[in-house]
Amino acid sequence: MAIREGGRHRGALAGRVLALAVAAGALALAPAALGATIEVRPGPNALHKALRNAHSGDTLRIHDGTYRESVSINKRVTLRGVGGRPTIDARCDSRTTFLVNRGGFTLDHLRVVGAADGFGYPPSEIDIEQIGSGTVHDVVVHNTCGPLGQGAQYGINVFGSGAIEVSGNRATGGFTDAGIYVGGISDTGGEALKVVNNAAFLNHQGIIIENSDGNGIIQVAGNNAHDNTIDGVGEPASGIFISNSDRIRIRNNTVQSNGEFGVNIGPTSDHNRLVGNTITQNPTDLNNEGSNNCGSGNTIGSRTGNPLSPCG
Repeated sequence: MAIREGGRHRGALAGRVLALAVAAGALALAPAALGATIEVRPGPNALHKALRNAHSGDTLRIHDGTYRESVSINKRVTLRGVGGRPTIDARCDSRTTFLVNRGGFTLDHLRVVGAADGFGYPPSEIDIEQIGSGTVHDVVVHNTCGPLGQGAQYGINVFGSGAIEVSGNRATGGFTDAGIYVGGISDTGGEALKVVNNAAFLNHQGIIIENSDGNGIIQVAGNNAHDNTIDGVGEPASGIFISNSDRIRIRNNTVQSNGEFGVNIGPTSDHNRLVGNTITQNPTDLNNEGSNNCGSGNTIGSRTGNPLSPCG
């Protein structure tokens, strides 16, 4: 059920409420200055129906419960969990649980599960591609569909996009590539793409930054990447993997007890900055195969590859 309140695009309806049947309840429309608020409660395809009737600038308040559906977001909307942490579950019947293809979105205080392999690439709980801005905050992403070849490879996947903020999330449950993946970033519009204050654990790798050429600004800060040890695709199990990417700002992260490497900086990953990180208790804490990478104020145990020069 969804209830809509307000809406700047509904100024002609001042003083009236228009009720539309949505799911088992109704959708109510009335004027407001800054977009409408839509109350959404569990029911068949409740999110899909609410989004279909939403307009850019609206906020969907997702009430506690389980929503068994996969959703595409093609409007500038906010989806915010209220009254608990509602679960959005694609039921292992879709490549994604949330597919985002419109900038300016926000996902906040949700639990997102149920993306699966076998429906296209890449299987991701939240898939964000080719958009300029948006936020994923305080979201729990969890692989519930099985191991390699069955479940999701990524918890949060950001590809070819701009100044996205991925903050305060928890990515766990056995993602077979990474809990959080950022790739193909070449232009962030002068603002930073931020991966900050997240926890990524019990996956193959915690956080991957890949194929990002340094023309955009990427910050990886304040994250806790630990116990990423399971079998998966690609490179060895690591807390943070920087692959073919330049000028990444890696600051104040805690990276411990991962499978092979704490922080793994691959070849052709150059001019990256590591400042104030704690990288300990991994079989190899830092592997630096890139060039001109620098470090200052870090606590790092064992190292292989090239030494870090001091950051100026």
